[in-house]
Amino acid sequence: MASRTLVKNYVAQWMQMGKTVSLSTQGEQVRIYKILQGEKYSPSFNQLWDEISTTKAQEAYLSGTDQTVSDLLSNKWEIVACARCNLLVPSIDIGPRVPVCCPCSDLPTHPNLDLVAPHRPVTLASHLDDLCDRLALKSEDQAQESLEESDDTYTSNEENTQAIHNLRTSILKLVKSGQSE
Repeated sequence: MASRTLVKNYVAQWMQMGKTVSLSTQGEQVRIYKILQGEKYSPSFNQLWDEISTTKAQEAYLSGTDQTVSDLLSNKWEIVACARCNLLVPSIDIGPRVPVCCPCSDLPTHPNLDLVAPHRPVTLASHLDDLCDRLALKSEDQAQESLEESDDTYTSNEENTQAIHNLRTSILKLVKSGQSE
């Protein structure tokens, strides 16, 4: 069974790709251009989600698919990553996990690795903290490799550690000062 959050992320990802949501059997198409706003979904997307996940769930579906939002919220479906594009797609929760229909099938230029992939909102501070952790890990790996090579190049693990700490502190201060504005 797909959670409401996962179905919401699925709809948001594909709307970031330019897909529309059909709201009725008459084919009323809704397109929202601003899905993300800072570290959360935009008010217009949240308003659409509230509408399609409650009152119009029986009629609302993503263009290029056959499953309504109500279907996806039932216990028959789950949301998995597409093997072709790695975005979220619906899959029947019984038997082999084969997506029924991926919305990327009618997008000739997708996946386009030159563009930023659709994503859910990101908390900037935690994202930057994770990035700094990866940089620190990479620095430690490089320091270990340079010790193994043992040439006459000067390196200081303490300086590298201090530089990464200072970078992390500076970035987090910038993020916090930007959030308070």
